[in-house]
Amino acid sequence: MADTVSEQWVYPPNWDENPPNKNGWRRVVKMIRCVSDGTGETDVVKLDISELRCLNGSIPTRTVIEYISYDVKGFTSILLEWDRAANVPILTIGGDSQNSVDFKEFGGLVDPGEEGDRTGDILLTSNGADVGDIYNILICVRLKER
Repeated sequence: MADTVSEQWVYPPNWDENPPNKNGWRRVVKMIRCVSDGTGETDVVKLDISELRCLNGSIPTRTVIEYISYDVKGFTSILLEWDRAANVPILTIGGDSQNSVDFKEFGGLVDPGEEGDRTGDILLTSNGADVGDIYNILICVRLKER
């Protein structure tokens, strides 16, 4: 078996993950949910930036995280990272916790990697998964062209 994971695009709403031909977005917002069967996840891509488009239609090279809201029941921790030559930690979420983190006050949490330094995708690893553990994570990301 495997964990039951669902993902929903909050913005753009009802997006089918087919990039637009011309214009894209300044921001995207994604809700990620999981009910664990005890398997857990390791470095699973939760935001693939190659599927996204900036306002000028180009593929973003980096992202800026503006906001993360989470509700975790069970698990030891949830780790969010950027996929870089050495993965770059974004946030470690403790088990059995609920909170919101607003990075907009200082301009957002900027992916420190560069184009060609792996993908820049956002990865998730769940630690200490047990049957019935649940997480709900909402992430708001601004797209950068350079």
